Amino acid sequence: MKYVKYVNKLPAKIDNMKWVIPACFGLSVALTAAGIILLLSRGFSDMEAGWLFSIGADIFCMSICVMLCFSCVLNLKGRNEQTYVFVSLLTVNALAMFLDEVSWIIQGIAELRYLNITVNVFAFVDGIVLVYLFWQYIRKALGMNNTLMHATDTMLNLLLVPTLLLCVVNFFYPLYFRVDENGFYQRTDKWYISQMYLFVALMIVLLELMMSKSSRRDKMVAASFAAIPLLNQALTGYTFGLSTQYASMLVSVVLIYGVLFADREKTIASTELELGVATRIQADILPNKFPFMPERSEFDLYASMTPAKEVGGDFYDFFMIDDNRLALVIADVSDKGIPAALFMMSSKILIKNCAMSGESPAKVLETVNREICESNHEEMFVTVWLGILNLTDGNLTAANAGHEYPIIQKPGGEFEIVKNKHSFVVGGMEGVKYREYDMQLDPGSKLFLYTDGVPEAENIEEQQYGYERFLATLNRRKEGTPAQILAAVKRDVRTFCGEQPQFDDLTMLCIHFLGKPKGEKYEMKELTLEAAVGNIEKVTEFVNRELNRLDCPMKAQTQIAIAIDELFGNIAKYAYHPDIGNATVRFEVEEEPLSVIITFIDNGIPFNPLEQAEPDTHQSAEDRPAGGLGIFLVKKTMTMVEYEYKNGQNILRIKKSLK
Repeated sequence: MKYVKYVNKLPAKIDNMKWVIPACFGLSVALTAAGIILLLSRGFSDMEAGWLFSIGADIFCMSICVMLCFSCVLNLKGRNEQTYVFVSLLTVNALAMFLDEVSWIIQGIAELRYLNITVNVFAFVDGIVLVYLFWQYIRKALGMNNTLMHATDTMLNLLLVPTLLLCVVNFFYPLYFRVDENGFYQRTDKWYISQMYLFVALMIVLLELMMSKSSRRDKMVAASFAAIPLLNQALTGYTFGLSTQYASMLVSVVLIYGVLFADREKTIASTELELGVATRIQADILPNKFPFMPERSEFDLYASMTPAKEVGGDFYDFFMIDDNRLALVIADVSDKGIPAALFMMSSKILIKNCAMSGESPAKVLETVNREICESNHEEMFVTVWLGILNLTDGNLTAANAGHEYPIIQKPGGEFEIVKNKHSFVVGGMEGVKYREYDMQLDPGSKLFLYTDGVPEAENIEEQQYGYERFLATLNRRKEGTPAQILAAVKRDVRTFCGEQPQFDDLTMLCIHFLGKPKGEKYEMKELTLEAAVGNIEKVTEFVNRELNRLDCPMKAQTQIAIAIDELFGNIAKYAYHPDIGNATVRFEVEEEPLSVIITFIDNGIPFNPLEQAEPDTHQSAEDRPAGGLGIFLVKKTMTMVEYEYKNGQNILRIKKSLK
């Protein structure tokens, strides 16, 4: 996703140049003011009418540049790459007209002869730069981007350097002009060479227009306006006394901007309206009413998504699958903007629909991946973390499809990253098998989920926010509510980034698992599974989860584990032999005194293990007959052990007091 992130940063890099427009405006104002001051200082008494006309045209056009630059300063939303070229073009044009004005003001002043030469050399240099920017301006305005354009662009870049050097030659040799001993400017017979770059550039513009994919209307408009400087040159090129070449260039620039961008601004306004609607739709599709299920006391949850653009590709979700299971989702689509938003919405709906069917997280992701891959023509993908939390015991089953690691705070501890098994992204490849894992959330635990926009947020020096700073912020607010924790992280990320615009979505979800309130009656739990020796561990884990919620002493927990090993092992070995069947383990709690009752139920052959004769523990192990010792230990360590055969079922019940 590195290329995607680089592309998303381009608008941010342009926005980092926001100082350019005010600077150009300030320079244009300074040039205009300096031009007026110089004219007033010089006076009008000995100036010819043609000189005054040229000076007046220069000052008038500089004033237009000032006003246009000021409008770009105010138009914050309309700034783009074309705007920066436009403002640069205006400023260079203003500088050219200022130099032209100065050359007229010092005309005929012998003691300023060398200043006159210097000003005119810079005027020629400025004119070449102006032509180059004019070419770039039209190219960007019409979006010309083909092989021929790159070749001609390279040619103009190569011609720029020798053309500028030829201007500098006039410091030492009168190639284009000379200034006589009386301070009067005069063109040489080689002056036409200075106009070759303008002629070549405009011919290339016209050729590019013919071959571009722009509309016929845009081609005709740009061609007619690009021809204005050529027409002006044809009419006034050999008429000394009127300098209107820069004014004609300004007229062409303004007309192109006004005509070609008029419809584009309407389109932008329409697009902004549509994006506003899309933003509201996306905000509504994500759960945003907090607190979520305030009637439930087992958890507190909060989430937020701050898109980098008007709409984002990240999403979160949370919903109840049944009365006791809460699904948690956080995901990141491999793109930004409208396409990612559409992909995000379809992915979110698919994940929720599949999860509501009761499938495990791994199965849900496999189904969603298959559905997406069937019609993923844009070849987009999404990273997903999906977890299903059992609110009765805090057991969390999760699957991670290439997403960021979750962060967990255990009761009284610090936030820590929990590295788990990753699988491939969703939508990236058909036939992927997803792995899942279990985590235990004890009452008081917090789970923090996020997208990579948080740790990878960058400041102006392109330094990343990073996991170390991320964890430090979480741990400073570890006692806060989920809403307070999210607000603290978002605030710290913004402070770190400073003026650097956000380039990736910031999406976070935090849940505080509280468990059942003290004094609440414990519900009966059941686990049904195949009666096999390999499942003894699963039965032990099931019972231990419930015992942990009751703060069961370690000694009692160990004794119960031994009893499970013996009793479930007997069912696995003898109940259905040689066939295979299921067994159910039921867990119940008695309040006074606090005790647990564990019941083992199977449909195998009738068998009462309590009828076995107790072993003689005084005999040595070699002399004592095999068998019976396990049941003997169960009887000795449990508070009660009883058996009954009822409705075709073996029912063995053990009770253990925890007080």
